[in-house]
Amino acid sequence: MGTMDPESQHVRTPPSPEIVEFVRPNTSDKVLYVSRISRKLPEEEIYFKLCKAFEQYGLINDVQVVKPPAQLQTAAEGQQEERLTEYYYAFTKFYLARDAAKARAGLNGKYFIGGQPISVQHATKMKRREPSPLPYSKCLDLANHYLGMDGWTTHIVSIGQDSESCQHDPNSLRYICVVRIEIRGWDMSCQGVGLGEKTLDPTRPQEKVSLTRAAMKISVHRAIQNAFQKVILVVLGNGKVAVEINSTVPDGLPYSTEEETQLVRVKVLDGETDEVMEEDDMEALLAQMESY
Repeated sequence: MGTMDPESQHVRTPPSPEIVEFVRPNTSDKVLYVSRISRKLPEEEIYFKLCKAFEQYGLINDVQVVKPPAQLQTAAEGQQEERLTEYYYAFTKFYLARDAAKARAGLNGKYFIGGQPISVQHATKMKRREPSPLPYSKCLDLANHYLGMDGWTTHIVSIGQDSESCQHDPNSLRYICVVRIEIRGWDMSCQGVGLGEKTLDPTRPQEKVSLTRAAMKISVHRAIQNAFQKVILVVLGNGKVAVEINSTVPDGLPYSTEEETQLVRVKVLDGETDEVMEEDDMEALLAQMESY
């Protein structure tokens, strides 16, 4: 009997599960330092080339292209410092450490910009900082990537004007929104609270409707951001995703109930104001403010 090839007996171990939260990646295993980027191309073109190169390895949070510091543009002594002025550098942030590792292995010394191979290493000299929440648009990108565009929905629980701010400043258009995110397939949901504020110029009362819509839209976006702070994605080694809700994350405001916020529910559709806003009215108003 023949013996089995040892390589055929080897079973590749799947990657360990990774936790993804709706915050900016800020650890060295997820952030890559890209150096030796030729300055022969415009900065904007370099940005798009780096995005295209790194995106093939996984979802990226950000690519930041940086010009050399001013002191490097004037050589103090020696040719080595003169050569430093020929390059840009950049930072690329991934949500998954394993995607960052694959990008480093696939691109370091192998991807060319302006005829020059780039260097890709983990950013090991990063300062320790508290993770900051993802911007609204990045929250949508992350949710759509791992949950699917049909895998989650948002519902406006309430939206209204802060009566206390109105009393202190009649020109303050301050709105508070409560949003519920529902994760389909996991039967999970969580709520977020957001604040949006604009100030009306009393000499330009005609802008009240547009400013009110803008303040309400900001409050909706921030409520969605806050709700996503409670969502934890567990990306398994086979690519499947599990979802957990972190109920310890506080709401975006120090109060979360309608009674505590002292909301004055309003409707501004045609410049008129009503004291009560029904749910259908809220949906109609938000539809007029463009899709959020």
